Order: sequence, then structure tokens, then C-alpha cells
Amino acid sequence: MNVQYFAAVTQPRRLGLLAQGFMDWGGGLDFLRGIATGLRHADPTLELHVLVPMRGPLVTARRLRDIARSVIRFHPITTHRPHHEHLERAMEGTGVVLHQIDIGPRALARTASRLQLDALLPAFIPQATGKTPWVGYLYDFQHKHLPQFFTPQECARRDHDFAHMLNSAEAVIVNAHDVERDIDHFFPKRRARIFTLPFSPSPGTEAFSVDPDDACRRHKITGPYFIVCNQFWKHKDHGTVFKALALLVKRHPELSLVCTGATTDYRFPGYFDELMQEASRDNIVDRIHTLGLIPKLDQLALIRGAVALIQPTLFEGGPGGGAVYDAVALGQSAIASDIPVNTEIDDPLVSFFQTGNATSLADAMSATWAQYATRATPPPPDELIARGIKRRHACGEVLLQAVAHAAAAHREAPST
Repeated sequence: MNVQYFAAVTQPRRLGLLAQGFMDWGGGLDFLRGIATGLRHADPTLELHVLVPMRGPLVTARRLRDIARSVIRFHPITTHRPHHEHLERAMEGTGVVLHQIDIGPRALARTASRLQLDALLPAFIPQATGKTPWVGYLYDFQHKHLPQFFTPQECARRDHDFAHMLNSAEAVIVNAHDVERDIDHFFPKRRARIFTLPFSPSPGTEAFSVDPDDACRRHKITGPYFIVCNQFWKHKDHGTVFKALALLVKRHPELSLVCTGATTDYRFPGYFDELMQEASRDNIVDRIHTLGLIPKLDQLALIRGAVALIQPTLFEGGPGGGAVYDAVALGQSAIASDIPVNTEIDDPLVSFFQTGNATSLADAMSATWAQYATRATPPPPDELIARGIKRRHACGEVLLQAVAHAAAAHREAPST
């Protein structure tokens, strides 16, 4: 479908992609790259500018404030946040232009005016950009479904922020129909129209540039393995995977588990140590390789070389999270928990187990391992890339519809 938007705007059309809020975790960078590639495939004539809040007096003031807080509280500043160079690498090949700007609405409005941007997206927080329309973004309602993982203050803040977004934005994009249903349930009266992005895994050409055997040697992995690519946050439920592995290795002692991702959860600082202590009691510590944060291309190579990827999560804002997205993009099998958002995936590569049930997961892993030697090899990279382009094109079309709606509403709004 060709979306005719910005009828009153002259060529070339310029869109600003907002990095604020998406640079705080690796999955955010992947999401921002997906937005850029989706738009690029849907309309190759677009100019895409990524606005990165990393330079200016307000940025400097915030950094000094964070340093002061860390000294006062004896709490070190996190080292897991991606840096500007990570964003540059994530955006390679997308044809975007990166601009470092200050934080705050004034800096954003000035930049949008200077670059003559026609719209901004995806906005992690509501924007006050004057003449420039914008599209908001909501991630998930985990605090409603798993409030035990949040403080009452965090739940109240999220409720306030989500209400503000839904009553400030003309258009809001989400990653799943499950999130849209939650919005309908918790915020039935709202201003924003919701646009749900389709599940659109798509590998770049660089995704196949590292050989899986080389990645295994580099990270000292031998023998067949399953892989989990999640941060060690409690809701990701690594514990169920560890228990399933303890059951599985009794039948298949040759198998091991690789885990990538940061090993800290700010809400439960002792969670990783507790997991490893339990693994020690189950005598599987030597079967678990915890690699922490590794280069993205190494991670993709390890996914390709695995028996299958496992996604045990208790909650996600998008089908399968980023890990299943990567696995399907690469033609790799995945075993996912059967939470509603995950079951939105309709792909033969993805099977499901009963959420939180280690026996169910162990059985699924055993069945996948039994089929591993005889299953068909993944399609060649060119075919996987072509499939991904079709998916990203469909995603880009929805993004353009959201932009069109926001732009039309902005033009029709009374001037103040």
C-alpha cells in the first residue's frame, strides 16, 4: 500500500528519529535501527536524521548530577549503557545522518526547525516541538501485570507517564497487539490513535559476517549449546532455563547453555548471584557460559551456531522480544514462553513451552535436540535478507500511516 502523507509538504521529505530513551539499552538501539530500515524500505526517498541528546549545557549538567548522586549514595554509575559509537554501528547501512544535540524541548525544536524536519518519531516522552508533528511510542504494561517487580512509586510514575503520552500524542506506535489491548483496557479514553507494528524480523548483510565457529572459539564454547540472549532481569526468568538444563543434561550431558547480556538487575541486585548459587547446587555451573555484553555480531553468530534460542521471559512488549526477532531473522529455531505477546508469532521456526515450567521447557529442548541433526539448514543469507526486506517494508508502511495521522491532526489543530 502506498501511503500518501504530507500532502502539503514539498520534496524531499525529512524525518527526525529520536534517540532519547532508546540509547539506554541495547534492545533500544535495535528497535531504532528497525524504525530506520522500515522507513527506508517503505520510502527510499526519505531523508532520515537521528537526533542524539549527547552534547550541550543541559547534557553536561545532567551528567554532573548523576556523578554527584553516585558519590553521595556510594552507587557506581551503570557501565551497561550503550555509547554513541554503539548507535553509529547500529545505524550503519541505514542511510541516516546522526546529529548530537542537547536535551530538552527547546534544543529539539531548534534542531527540527534548522533541519526542516517534517515530523519526529518515535518519541519516548511527550514532545513540545511547536511546529513539528510527532509520533509517540509506548513499550509495555509490565508494571500492571507484574507489579511485584516494581516499587509503588515506579508504578505510579509509569501510570502518569503513559496517561500523559496517550493524551498528548495524536499517534502512538506499539510493538504488539497485546500492548494495544492493554491500552484499550487501562486507558479507554484517550486522544492518541494506536498503530501496531507488525512482527518484522530482518537481518542486515553484516549479520552473517562472523563465522559461528570463530565466535565459539573466541568465547571458549565447545560442543552443542542452546542460547539465551537476555539481560539478567528477573522477569526474563533465567531460573526456569537453568532448572530445565539441570533436567536435560541428565539425558543429554553433551549439551550446554550460553547466556549473553548484562548480569545486573537494578531492582534485584543479588539476582544473578542467587541464580548461579542455585546452578551450583544443581551441578550445572560448568554447563553454563555467561558471556555478559558481547559485540552484536558475535551474538548473532552464536545464535546461528546454537541448537536453538530460548526465550523464557515472563513479559515482553513485543513478540518474542529482541532475541526471537534475531533468531527468526537468521533462520534459527526458537523456543519461547507461551505468554500472549509471544504467541502472536506465527512462524514455523518458533515453538512454545508453558511459561515458568522447567519440565515443559526441558521437553521442548529435548525435542529440538532430537530433530537438530536432521532438520533442514537455514536458507542462504540472500533469501533471509529478501524475506526481511518484505517484512520491514510492511512495518515501514505502518510507520508512515502513523506519521500521516499525526501530521494531518497537527495541521488541523487550532494555532495557539
